[in-house]
Amino acid sequence: MRRVIPCALAVLSLLGVQSPHVHAAPSTTTVRGVVFEDTNGNGTRDGGEPGLRDISVTDGENWARTDESGAYAIRIDPERRETDLVSVISPDGYTPALRADYVPKFFVQVPEGGPAGGVDFALVPDRHAADPLETWQMVSDSETDNRSDSSASATLAQWTGQVAAMAKNPAATLTIATGDLTVTDYTGVPRRQGSYDILRKGLTEGRLGHPFYPVMGNHDAGGTSTATGYSASMEIYRRNLGPEWYSFNRNGRHMVVLEDNYDTTGLAPQLRWLREDLRRNAVGRQVFVFAHRSLFTQYGPGSAIQPLVDELAKYDVRMFAAGHDQQNEFRRGAFPRSVEINNMGATYGIDGARPGYNLLDFSGITDDPNTPQNEDVGYVAGDHRQFHLHGGVAVVSPAQSSVYQQFEKIPLNLYAEDDGRTPQHATFSVRDFLGRVVWREDVPFGAKTKPEGIVNCYAGESCPRAHDNWTTARSTISSLFFGTYRTEMVAYDTTGKPWPAARTTFRVAPPFALHPPRADGDWPRQGGDEQGSSSSRSDPGSVLDQRWTANTGEQFNLNGAAVDGNRVIVTSQAFASPYQQVLAYDLRSGRELWRTYLDGDVESFPTVHDGKVYLTTGVGRLYALNSADGRIAWQAVENEEQHGASVRRYGRMGGPLTVFTLAEQKRSVAVYQTFAGSRIACRDAATGAPLPGGFSAPGGWGEFHSTAVRQPGSSTAYLHSGSSQTAIAMDLTTCSQLSSVDTAGGLYSQSSPALTGDGQLVTMTASGLRGHDTRNDNKVLWYTKIEGSKCEPGPPQVTSPATRGSLVYVAAADGVVRAFDTRGADPGKPLWETPVGYPAGKSPMDDPWRVAAGCTGAAAGAPAMHALVTESVVYAGTWDGRLVVIDRRTGKLLDQYTLGGAVASALSVSGDWLFALTTDGTVHALAARDQRFPLPSLP
Repeated sequence: MRRVIPCALAVLSLLGVQSPHVHAAPSTTTVRGVVFEDTNGNGTRDGGEPGLRDISVTDGENWARTDESGAYAIRIDPERRETDLVSVISPDGYTPALRADYVPKFFVQVPEGGPAGGVDFALVPDRHAADPLETWQMVSDSETDNRSDSSASATLAQWTGQVAAMAKNPAATLTIATGDLTVTDYTGVPRRQGSYDILRKGLTEGRLGHPFYPVMGNHDAGGTSTATGYSASMEIYRRNLGPEWYSFNRNGRHMVVLEDNYDTTGLAPQLRWLREDLRRNAVGRQVFVFAHRSLFTQYGPGSAIQPLVDELAKYDVRMFAAGHDQQNEFRRGAFPRSVEINNMGATYGIDGARPGYNLLDFSGITDDPNTPQNEDVGYVAGDHRQFHLHGGVAVVSPAQSSVYQQFEKIPLNLYAEDDGRTPQHATFSVRDFLGRVVWREDVPFGAKTKPEGIVNCYAGESCPRAHDNWTTARSTISSLFFGTYRTEMVAYDTTGKPWPAARTTFRVAPPFALHPPRADGDWPRQGGDEQGSSSSRSDPGSVLDQRWTANTGEQFNLNGAAVDGNRVIVTSQAFASPYQQVLAYDLRSGRELWRTYLDGDVESFPTVHDGKVYLTTGVGRLYALNSADGRIAWQAVENEEQHGASVRRYGRMGGPLTVFTLAEQKRSVAVYQTFAGSRIACRDAATGAPLPGGFSAPGGWGEFHSTAVRQPGSSTAYLHSGSSQTAIAMDLTTCSQLSSVDTAGGLYSQSSPALTGDGQLVTMTASGLRGHDTRNDNKVLWYTKIEGSKCEPGPPQVTSPATRGSLVYVAAADGVVRAFDTRGADPGKPLWETPVGYPAGKSPMDDPWRVAAGCTGAAAGAPAMHALVTESVVYAGTWDGRLVVIDRRTGKLLDQYTLGGAVASALSVSGDWLFALTTDGTVHALAARDQRFPLPSLP
């Protein structure tokens, strides 16, 4: 069977116009069958199993509806595609019988010449399919790879392990995979089927245990080489996983799956199908839409997909879910009251988190019919889960050997995470030196909280209920007399199964035994100063105690804490909701001063300048907030288009908004980058008005995280364009480019340049460390290659260097912290190299699925990120959740502190205080232990 696509039809398709049916010598076949209630779930019709009436059946072009007996008849054109499929739109309360790989049998292949008998559909009664509060899993970009025998073995092991992790979660009752399930398009024709064999085998051997609905991605396209054109590229996908567009009903909602990849040929017939599908099934229902590519993108179908968006906008669309971008985002969507969810890939990601999946929560859009009030006032939300984290648990506070002063509130903080299980509550007990229990408490994970300060809601919305992240159980201990105490903390999941018990020993010191921590100076931007040096004049040293913690309920990935007077200001990434926030805390107590809800993920360190907090978001918005109360001083949006009831946003940013004062011009300029057009642009920092100039710079797919740096008072600034592709020199007075040097960055390079004390520019990217001559168009003076991580999924990000005088410090993805001297005879040769190692049970070799996928030896340590240097020490974060402290002169590892979630964000220092953010949304405030008199050692 072959589909004929005349040129006129292709042109109409590109325009998104409904085209007439045009076929050469069409012939039709009638397909008949019955849709029935499969009461015993065996997939075949037994005696007494009734037919189901008013159920739609389609081949993606033509439609039929079952009569009172469940029978249907549909005329199809077998010349339209090589493989013809007929599918059923399952109703609420039913799930089609499942194949061995858990893909629902909602479609049947019609053999060439027509079916010999009836084409029946077995629909199994399913209470989950009638529950509007059921929990879904969403996974993306598994990219099973059969290009070679070695890649096939590795990808099967990884995918099977990931499926086994998702299968562990008892709450999930359905999984939907939003595209790029395979890499068929990269695979030679003889091996293409093998990509799908790996996908299906992983689902079977991982024992997913519930329906798995597929979405077609651009990498899933590929034919048998016997035909060409759009239908041929869909051929192997259709034979394995079904039609590239389809729909089903479930729990009172209508689900639509679209194909929106690079080839626009299918858009016109898809639009015809969608109009009829929505007319039949979406009236009076909430609609969920799934595809591989974002509706916001300028790439792929681009504006050609707008007619489909316009059709969807006529209905109550509440969620558009996609993959492809390899990053986690929940944001207000293209439709009123909707969210767009972009899902981290199962293979890799670009925002500092491990590959993972989402659990989707529909409670915010579900109205309880038994109550008079309307509960449907929120959005779809969820939880982000990271793969390859098995039963991780850590007592974050009170940390081992920590010291607190009598009558001080002691932060109690337990972190627990697993890629399949969900922690529900933890028991805390504290015993004195005689073994007597002096404190006992049961604390929930992800507890609801109440903001203490000013709350600025998003425009036109009520504020959501604040809560802690699902991985975090927090409380405080008070009224302990001085002495030595032992803690035991046990986390339990939703089934009552415990994590291993975690224990620490800590001390309460007599009154006035410790000097109170002092603050000293601001840390207003990433890198602390305009040189981006990440070098502090303050020196908290190596002996630290956690004084307070706060949790945003969301994520911190490649962010950081700005210090502005007595305020610690952070920006959250909402991996689990559209409620992105900027929050300010009192530096000494951790009391929340204000929070402001914004539009779009804030993916980087905020900048504080002249009483304002500057930032950009992932939907192209720029903000300036008043640092005193968090209220919006000004905001702007780039490249947003209104199309009737839908919005298209092309101005993706999310990186820093760096601000400099230009004394001679008596104004301040804000510098930022846009994804669309790969532009560097400037605005007036006081008003937000665009400034003349701006220029294109080499960009790339990824996130833009570079701050701009300069020597104080200079009108020349330096930054990395795109994902650290190039080092750019720019004139701040004209917003124009002066020079550009290739730094061989890439998808995982999320770094900023830094200036040394003598004005040398230092850059760190995925290709290595470079020194540049700022007096000679940033010419590369020296270079040293630094390898990436081994055996780590992701991979982890490459972050910025720190400088102090002529010395450079790099915390690298290979798990090593290094020091270099730019004035040395060989600047590229390290002065010292310190592996950060792994805690017990954290090595990649302890993960059976990573070993099975080909990991043959542990690296020097967990990936390390964001060095910060003081007079005596170098601090760095690690991806396995530690803050490490290294002697600056010798490279000796002095101490390390377990903080639970990964420390992928930059660090900040003020006086005796050090602030670290972890991926579980926790702000950790640690302070130097300044003793008035010596304390005896702990027993």
